[in-house]
Order: sequence, then C-alpha cells, then structure tokens
Amino acid sequence: MSLSKILGTRVLSVVLAIAFCFGLDAFVTGQLNEYVVRLVMLAGLYVTLSVSLNLINGITGQFSIGHAAFYMVGAYSAGIVSNAIYKTQPLAAPAYMIISMLIGAVFAAIAGLIVGMPSLRLKGDYLAIVTLGFGEIIRIIVLNQNQWGGSYGYAIAPKYQAGWLIWLLAIICIATCRNLLKSAHGLAFLAVREDEIAAQAMGVNVTKTKVVAFIVGAAFAGAAGALFGHMESFINPDLFKMEVSFLVLTMVVLGGSGSITGSVLAGATLFILPELPRIVSFKMSLGLLLSVLVGIGVLVWMNRKFMEKYHEPDKLKRTLVVAGANIGLAVLAVVVGKLLNNIPQFGTTTYDANKIRYMILAVVLLVIMLLKPTGLLGHHEFSWDWVKRVLNRNKAGEASA
Repeated sequence: MSLSKILGTRVLSVVLAIAFCFGLDAFVTGQLNEYVVRLVMLAGLYVTLSVSLNLINGITGQFSIGHAAFYMVGAYSAGIVSNAIYKTQPLAAPAYMIISMLIGAVFAAIAGLIVGMPSLRLKGDYLAIVTLGFGEIIRIIVLNQNQWGGSYGYAIAPKYQAGWLIWLLAIICIATCRNLLKSAHGLAFLAVREDEIAAQAMGVNVTKTKVVAFIVGAAFAGAAGALFGHMESFINPDLFKMEVSFLVLTMVVLGGSGSITGSVLAGATLFILPELPRIVSFKMSLGLLLSVLVGIGVLVWMNRKFMEKYHEPDKLKRTLVVAGANIGLAVLAVVVGKLLNNIPQFGTTTYDANKIRYMILAVVLLVIMLLKPTGLLGHHEFSWDWVKRVLNRNKAGEASA
C-alpha cells in the first residue's frame, strides 16, 4: 500500500472518530433521558477499561485482576489536584478536563510501575493474587484517609459530563493498542504471551515488555477514572471494589482475550445487560422462567453436539439448519411455559425482571462462554481491510449475476 493511501486511511479514521464522538454526544443529550445518557457515558469508560486491561491480560498474557485500583488512583488523584488548582487556573472546563485526564493517567501509570516491577517474576494465579491484593490495599488506604473523605466519599470540582470526551478517550485507547500491535513492538507483547522463554531467547526484553504493558494499561484506566470522578463529582471507595475488576476482566474474556474489537463490544454492552430490565420492565411467571432455563440448557447442549457431529460444507445451509433448530426450541420452551402456567403454583408466582436481572446476566454469560469458549471474537479484529474485502466480494457477486 502506498504512503498516500496509508495517510488517507489514517485521516479518514481520525475524521470519522471525531465525528462519531460529537455525533453520539449530540444525539444522546438531545434525544434520550438522563439515565440513558449516563449509561452511554459509562459504556465509553468501560470500553477504555476493558481495552486497556486487554493489553495486559489478552495481548501480553499476564493475569491482572486489580484494574479497579488504577481506575481509583486516576479518579482520586485528578480530584485532589482539581480541588486544589481548578479555581485558580485560567482554562475553561473542557480544556481543563484534558489536563485532568493527564494527571490521572500519570499517577495511575506510576501505580502500574509500582505493581509491575515487583511482580515480574510472577505469572498466572500468583500475579492475579498480587494485583488483587494491590487493589484492596489502595482502597483500604483511601478508606482510612479522612482528608479524602474516608468511607463517606470525596467531592470533586468541577462537575463535568462530556460524552464526546469519554468516547474520544476510548477511541484513543483503541487506536493506541491497535497501532502497537501493528508495529514491530507489538510482536514482542505477543511473543511474551505465547512463550516467555522463547521470546527471551529471541532477544525480547521480557521485563521491559511486561512493565510497559502495565504502565500503558494503568495510564488509560487512570485517565478513565479522572473523567469518571468529574462526571460523578462525588466518589467513594465503594465505587472501586474488586467487583469492578472482575467485571472488566469478564469483558476481556467474553470479548476474546487478545481481541481489541471483542473488548470494545463487551465493554460497551455487558454492563448494560443488567440495566435493560430497568428500562424495559416485564414480569415472568415461574412456569415460563423454568421452561426458558431448561430450554437454554437443552439449546446449549444441542448446539455443542451439533457442532461435533454435523459436517455440512455449505455454510449457508448449516447456518439455516442451526437457526431453525434454535428458533423451534425457543418456541417449544414458550409453549411449555404457557402450559405450566395452568398449574396454580407455576402460574400465580411471578418475578419482576428487575429483581432477577443479575440472574439474566449470569445465564447470558454462561451461554456465550459454553458456545464460544474463546470469546465472541477470539483473536479476530475489525479493520478497514475486512470492510474492503466484504465490499469487493459483494461487487464480484453482483458482476457474476
């Protein structure tokens, strides 16, 4: 590909990214209610968190489960500095938010260096325990600092909610990780993931690679924390419990460890699943709930057996057969549920979807991981080349027709 085409693609990508950020912000703030606007902003923050953790876990092959600690360091450090200097500095809030992001990123990067250096000799479960312990240490330290609000919380000024800036940070994080993988430096990260001994034998500085992964991943988490602190304007240690680290780790695994695109999709959608029953409220009888759960179990079993035994070379035919079987099973589950509703114990007992929303999330995760153990996308990525191949394939099909 010529230099002009490469530059043209880069410029087009930058223009589309900026247009997407401002267009999304204008749409959600003008057309949707405040609750949905907040969900969209949180989705952008979780995209940054999942992609940055994917750099550590999926791309470099480490096992960190303390990402909420870097998120917390960024939020508190940016908040403390902002409360001290914001009123005396000359910049307007939008320009100052970029400074605040850099403050959170720097402090979180230092924390990443602190946790990365002593942990270089560790891997797997041992590294996971260290990072989890580091996250709890940071949270407990803040919890006992009265000047930072302790358990009550810490107010941050100014309060600034900008969806365009949150999503711009997410896109910068995506672009950084993507460009890193496409360069010669990215091969070192992948080599460390596949085999540290072989990578070291080939001249890869394993120590430097691990530390850089921790620093870069922590920096983006800290920048996201800074924006989160200003968005909420009031934070406390309970917002950064280990559950946040587990949720971000789940996003990375669900999307596909090593897939940036998968982390984006999982980060933007996974945390919204438990919120959907609040937006679209409905009730479900005990009979229908039981039939759906049994139907899901049969569906997963059938799909796994089908994939093992059914070898159809025609992909379209195979897809249609699978889709037809799944739709038929879903209809059967609903019919069985309606029949069970005629039994008083099953028909009169109902559950509000809002109260079983985390059970719904658990079932969705279970089904996805059983059907796709490598994650939604595995190691696959979205790219402009893929778009061009699809368009060229469609043009070739039209020409032949």
